[in-house]
Amino acid sequence: MTPPPVGMPRGFVALYTLAYCGLFVAFMPFVSILLQVKVAAIDPANRVTLLGQAVLGGALVASIANIAAGWLSDLRWRRSGSRRGPIALGLVLIAFAFAAVHAATTATALLVAIALWQVALNLMFAPMVAVMADEVPDGAKGRVSGLLGISHPIGVLSAAAVTAPLFTTEAARFAANVALAAVMIVPFLLFVRERGAGGASHPGAPATTALARRDLIRAWVARLAMQVAGNGLTAYAFFHFSDRWRGQGDAAGPVAQAMAVVTGVVVVATILAGRWSDRVGGRKPFLGGATLLVVTGLIGMALAPGFLGAAIGYGVTQTGLSVFLALHSALAMQLLPSPATRGRDLAILNLTNTLPACVPPLLAALVPAGAGLSAVFVALALVAAAGGLTALTIRSER
Repeated sequence: MTPPPVGMPRGFVALYTLAYCGLFVAFMPFVSILLQVKVAAIDPANRVTLLGQAVLGGALVASIANIAAGWLSDLRWRRSGSRRGPIALGLVLIAFAFAAVHAATTATALLVAIALWQVALNLMFAPMVAVMADEVPDGAKGRVSGLLGISHPIGVLSAAAVTAPLFTTEAARFAANVALAAVMIVPFLLFVRERGAGGASHPGAPATTALARRDLIRAWVARLAMQVAGNGLTAYAFFHFSDRWRGQGDAAGPVAQAMAVVTGVVVVATILAGRWSDRVGGRKPFLGGATLLVVTGLIGMALAPGFLGAAIGYGVTQTGLSVFLALHSALAMQLLPSPATRGRDLAILNLTNTLPACVPPLLAALVPAGAGLSAVFVALALVAAAGGLTALTIRSER
């Protein structure tokens, strides 16, 4: 068994990873399945419009709530040396939020319940991310960031779990969702003791606060660009695969199988890249390599004449995206200028996760009519290249 990094208590990484995965369990079944079912039940004739309102309104609330939760967790950390209080409060509130969603019978009631759910979710997310900056030494941030790459697949699997035949009613599904998330998060709340102001420290401070701030801006822009590429890929990949499918039946089954294989490869590659970057002691070479994979994969998808070529390009792209985002998180945490504002600074960085959701429709509108999805993927490759090059201009990596 690999020993914990110096200064980290044994078991911390396991409990933290489990809790972080629990956050994905708290939202992925809802956004991928349960919300759509609820929307269709409330207003089947206008389900697309109502779902759009829910997603857009939820993203707006999430952006504000995440920054507020980060600020609150900073305040709590400065007073008590712990961020677990807001996480526990968020876990309680998300149970009430799911109950409110279940009870909603009108579009207005549903939108209000979703706003409450977003507040609760971000009360957990913002401090949980900041805990890693507090507690994990810089020399282990790549390893832990890579390990957290399993959270997305776990979230996908949890969506299947809470909609299993055992849970046939809406109430049972929401209850199962809350219970599963709680089982994963509560052990962290009960058994982890943060070290507060005596937690993980950096070997050396940034040269100047001004330099650190400029580098954080560069990191923000780089992540935003890469997230735009990722969101565009998610939005249009299925249509692109369908256009190239020549087999019997529709493309849904083969696409799902290809994505499952890619997910397994991505998880392993991200974990290995995280560990390797810790050993090498630098993140930027890996960010550069990951950017090259993303750009190559997207252009490969655009040029591929058949399904197999598009699937390979998709796998290369997703591998690069996962490695880039994981190691970018590790680098960004190393750039934070002050321990007292880690939660707020990371929450501002988290805006790069919500803002790109608005980009795919805009991107599609900008592509000339009749140009096809290949032009979209070329445009995404250019955006990703700009993001990767921006990351390489960061000067204060330690």
